[in-house]
Amino acid sequence: MDTRRRICEVLQVLEAGADSLYLGLPSIVDRNKNVVLGFLKERMRKRINSLEGKFLSRAGKEVLIKSMLQSLPSYAMNVFLFPIGTCKELERLMASFWWKSNKSNSNGSGIVWMNWDRMTRNKAEGGMGFRNLRDFNLAMLGKQGWRFMLRHDSLVSKIFKARYYPQGDFLSTELGSNPSFIWSSIFAAKDTVKLGLRKGIGSGLTVDITSDPCFK
Repeated sequence: MDTRRRICEVLQVLEAGADSLYLGLPSIVDRNKNVVLGFLKERMRKRINSLEGKFLSRAGKEVLIKSMLQSLPSYAMNVFLFPIGTCKELERLMASFWWKSNKSNSNGSGIVWMNWDRMTRNKAEGGMGFRNLRDFNLAMLGKQGWRFMLRHDSLVSKIFKARYYPQGDFLSTELGSNPSFIWSSIFAAKDTVKLGLRKGIGSGLTVDITSDPCFK
């Protein structure tokens, strides 16, 4: 604690508290991720409450869900792997907003004619094209892993490589001991990255035919 206090004094900055935010995200994440990320649920609930009482068509609600409500957790999903429970609660809020009619009372949620999993299918398959938040979360984290593989000279790539895989690469690394929440989140998307990864043969000097996914 003394070292931390001295660093703050030298840099003339304030020490971040347990409830502080940095760039809109929690500075400190403890073991109860649902509680820490609960601010996103409150933010979405406030947005939905601000729309209560307005006469919106189904088309209007679709635009609002896709352009406003679904975008609220996007930034955080680039960094943190949301618990499945948190994703379900956010989806439940959006589903309630979608099915609630303009004539429903404040406590009613309307009749649910279709579950959210089916509504996340594209319209050609009978859905509405809404996001499956868990899949979207893994895709956003997979982009970070992709950057680790392609942008070796970036500062963030150097830091994570020095800490978690100094002798290998992102695809060959293990979770390691005492990982940060950010690293464990990005690591969880490693299999998602592998599903879409292919390595061009070229000269073949950097290809491991026993493990690398390659173009046919």
